[in-house]
Amino acid sequence: MAYNRRNYLKNVGYIVAVYNQVKQPDIPDTYILRYEFPKHGIFISYRTWMNIKNIRTTEIYSALH
Repeated sequence: MAYNRRNYLKNVGYIVAVYNQVKQPDIPDTYILRYEFPKHGIFISYRTWMNIKNIRTTEIYSALH
């Protein structure tokens, strides 16, 4: 668990990077959550994923640099 906002955004950045790597037009998000994320050590719920997906990308990338 992240102890501050910057670490949380780093974690979110990693999750989004994995998502962008795996995402194809014919693959639904539920499949990615169930089968692809656990291969990378990411275990989150669909609700958490929807909250992460709604974070502005500029906020994520500013924490990474």
